[in-house]
Amino acid sequence: MLVAFNCCFCIKRPKQIPGYEEPTVLAAETPFTVSEIEALYELYKKVSNSIFKDGLIHKEEFQLALFRNRNRRNLFADRIFDLFDIKHNGVIEFGEFIRSLGVFHPNAPVEDKIDFAFRLYDLRQTGYIEREELKEMVLALLHESDLLLSDDVVETIIDKI
Repeated sequence: MLVAFNCCFCIKRPKQIPGYEEPTVLAAETPFTVSEIEALYELYKKVSNSIFKDGLIHKEEFQLALFRNRNRRNLFADRIFDLFDIKHNGVIEFGEFIRSLGVFHPNAPVEDKIDFAFRLYDLRQTGYIEREELKEMVLALLHESDLLLSDDVVETIIDKI
């Protein structure tokens, strides 16, 4: 009888993905509601199994979700992926995904949004946005927008910022 009970328990228990955390726990730590987290879980499952069937979001899957092309290089996408990868292990787990997306929620504190934007531009993670980091980001933005500006104009933009 005990064997049958254990077997039934195993069959009914849903298979969780790596790094899965309960929506109620995540809702207590983020601006999201439980129902928003459950909806984001469906999105997460789709993205995290788009290339590698392991339930983790790899950089290629992240870029595929953003650009419909896993090979396109984009400095902003790389930086956002790096900021979402809180454990710095090359993948984004579900808890990291929710906590990181929380900064974009309308109810997220403005201070969190400012901190995220600062960390996005602080490429070398020195606690300062250096001129070369700013230039690299401006050039990447111009490139993504297919805008060609002379070096003098780019330098003027950087000086003004």
